[in-house]
Amino acid sequence: MERGTRHSGLRALRRERRWLAWPLVVLLSGCGATQMKVETVIPPPLVTRIPAVVGVHVPLAFSTAVQREERDGSEYLIDVGQAQADGFLRLMNAMFTRVVPVDSVAAGATTDPEIRGVFEPQLVELSFVTPRDTGTLVYAVSLKYRINAYTPSGQPVDSWTFTGYGAHPGSQIPGQGTELLRKAAALAMRDAGAKIAVEFREQAIVRGLIDESAPLRPVEVQPPP
Repeated sequence: MERGTRHSGLRALRRERRWLAWPLVVLLSGCGATQMKVETVIPPPLVTRIPAVVGVHVPLAFSTAVQREERDGSEYLIDVGQAQADGFLRLMNAMFTRVVPVDSVAAGATTDPEIRGVFEPQLVELSFVTPRDTGTLVYAVSLKYRINAYTPSGQPVDSWTFTGYGAHPGSQIPGQGTELLRKAAALAMRDAGAKIAVEFREQAIVRGLIDESAPLRPVEVQPPP
């Protein structure tokens, strides 16, 4: 994947990463059927708006994604679907002049004549490790995503794959495992969102939508209530 060479812009954007996070809902069920909900509270971040109207198609598989995994006699149920869909739409609305939801990747041209391209997010892989897996006191989560780009009529243009990582130190205190895994998952979602905010403009999927010399206007993005 080709990257841009506007290093000064990237450096400025990287400074914004620490302010960006997606809300994440994690449900863990096993012995005792533990449930928890995680929502990251953040101050309003600053991102740069791209002067273009785009369509966004959020597949059902993305908005309802659930990872089920059985380890050591316990079943882990990690539900990230609605949270990642809400987070993606929030970022797109912050980064473009206008974002239009579309029913399919081919519906851009018939939905709004100003749409210059359609984006579709996909969750490629969710994986996690616990201290029992690695023999170290670390909980870690990775979320691998792909954003596909299409013309307004649905012809594939390009795609961008990236991964969000999160890790949290373990604890010797019994019963802390699910809480620490929750924190690692929240950090992974935050990292994925930050990569979109920092690097999306530089990816080839955005080129063709905007002129390289087009000015960028900083905007405030309010966190969800």
